[in-house]
Amino acid sequence: MRQPNLFAEIVGGLFREKFTSGLLFLILVSALAVVQVTHLSRQELIQQDKLLQQRDEYDLQWRYLLVEQEFYAQHARIEDIASKKLQMKRPDSKDEQVVILP
Repeated sequence: MRQPNLFAEIVGGLFREKFTSGLLFLILVSALAVVQVTHLSRQELIQQDKLLQQRDEYDLQWRYLLVEQEFYAQHARIEDIASKKLQMKRPDSKDEQVVILP
């Protein structure tokens, strides 16, 4: 006498009833959906981390530019460059002229 194959009996029993087959199919679809959603959410988190890191880099770069702008806009530095490189000087009161507009 031949022994029945246990796996074949289980699979055959699952597919004999339509309700059980439908539930099995829905469980598999649900499991695949969970895997897909988990994968997509991890991808979104990775993208969010990259964007946050890029924002921090831009913020740091912006701060450096503000410091650099303050340095170049210092009145004493501008006056020093004007006097040394351009040989400019402040006008004396005798060199000043007042223009009166009608």
